[in-house]
Amino acid sequence: MECPSGEHVPMILLYAEHLQNIRTLSIQASLGTASNQATKATLSADRHYLTLEHEGERAIIRLPAGLGSCGDVTLAIPAAPIKDLTFRLNVGPRPEPRDALGNSVHNPENIVPWMASDLTPETAVSCATCHAEIVRPGQVQQWKDLPSEGWAEMMDFWHCHKPDGPHDHAQEVENVSRGFAANSKLTTRPGMGLVGPMDFLFSAEDCKMLELQFASILCMKCYTTIGVLDPSTEGFKLRKPCLSVAVSRKSSSQGYSHEKWLSSALLAAAESQGVMRLAVHTSDGSSSNSTSIMHAWLFAPDLMISSSAAGTTDPIRVVKVLYQEGVPADIETLGKMGGAEGELEVSKEEWCEMCSLLDRSAALLPEKARRFQQWNVGLLRRFVEDDVSGMR
Repeated sequence: MECPSGEHVPMILLYAEHLQNIRTLSIQASLGTASNQATKATLSADRHYLTLEHEGERAIIRLPAGLGSCGDVTLAIPAAPIKDLTFRLNVGPRPEPRDALGNSVHNPENIVPWMASDLTPETAVSCATCHAEIVRPGQVQQWKDLPSEGWAEMMDFWHCHKPDGPHDHAQEVENVSRGFAANSKLTTRPGMGLVGPMDFLFSAEDCKMLELQFASILCMKCYTTIGVLDPSTEGFKLRKPCLSVAVSRKSSSQGYSHEKWLSSALLAAAESQGVMRLAVHTSDGSSSNSTSIMHAWLFAPDLMISSSAAGTTDPIRVVKVLYQEGVPADIETLGKMGGAEGELEVSKEEWCEMCSLLDRSAALLPEKARRFQQWNVGLLRRFVEDDVSGMR
């Protein structure tokens, strides 16, 4: 089928997702023209692949979960001509020891690369765009995970309510060496890297090839913005999506797609705040201090899907996000939007990229699956075990 621009539009869009809670495969298909007697949907003998044929075209996907039994099966197509097909298939009664791709057992947790336990004194950090080395091997001898969100508030509460006791100067010195002080303020020091889900926090002395322009940190070689000056510590806060890392001298430098980092940020924020809905916002830098907002609902935080529009027949691990753009608001009002909605602050570039990725992901979905009530439906790819298995 040809579109007005002359580009070929596939006659078939075939999509499947694994509904783990009810052990069911939900399969949807959109056809360019109404089905007819020649339209045919067939499962392969090993029950791993689904093929849909219509008007001389064929779409094939590998199902995101195994069905258990074997033998070719032809799925029933309704007798009345229709353009949207749906099927439901039961997944095998026993969990498989390996996923549909033959990988190791599925890990439902949010995988976050480059946490402190992954890194070594030989770790090197580079700009992902031009590969300029920012932190050389041996520069950072100690890596520590940053405290979770709300840590500073809890420390303030503890210091206000702790019993009176003798002042222990030695303990304060030890706390500073661990990256935090008695007043709950984080500190940076040379030779120590602090690690968060989306950022590294370094002492300026440990970094090279960086240029500070106002509060932004740029790579001196390619002038890509890769971080900001952290106002509370005066350290360099570098964004992981803008970096590549070699965890040891024997490993090659590796970076990851921004899409997976952004899905990881959504998952980490939802987990730490105990919510499934987030107001994703960013300050626009104007004097009015207004901010752009996208309301994101993590409808299915961990979903295996297959789509004939994905460029691969293999299943993909995603977050299904329902989203809608909110009206610009003052930063002061964000905390008053309701207790059921958390917050995630990202850079303007990351906010725009997240919106673009979600909008473009609609191409993976059949037409009728792209909206849910007043929400847009989008998909973001998640990190998988293979992304981090060869890190060391």
